[in-house]
Amino acid sequence: MDIFSELLGMFDEFDNVFSVNTSQKESKTCPVCGYRWSDFNRSGKFGCPECYKTFETGAQRVLRQIHSSSNHTGKIPSKSGAEVKAKRRLEELRRKLKEAVASEDYETAAKLHSEIKQIEEGGIK
Repeated sequence: MDIFSELLGMFDEFDNVFSVNTSQKESKTCPVCGYRWSDFNRSGKFGCPECYKTFETGAQRVLRQIHSSSNHTGKIPSKSGAEVKAKRRLEELRRKLKEAVASEDYETAAKLHSEIKQIEEGGIK
């Protein structure tokens, strides 16, 4: 049994992590490949792309528990890492700027705006 399967098994002990009860999870089957949630739980893999839609709620919760996010950001290649990191930082700063403006925290917004300008003037847009 691999580490991922063991982690998934731990989540089964805490049924409240999932929005569906155990019998509903077990009876839910992918209409394309016939995979069940228990198959995913055992192997840590889905049978086909449709499984992601079929088991979306449970899969997102498992990913958030394991990775603290259900969004995949991928790895940064070492050769082009600086540019990719700068772009991600810029995206993060823009998101924080919107949040600061929405909460009327204009001092923080001004600092974020200044940092964004510095990065943009450095060539990353």
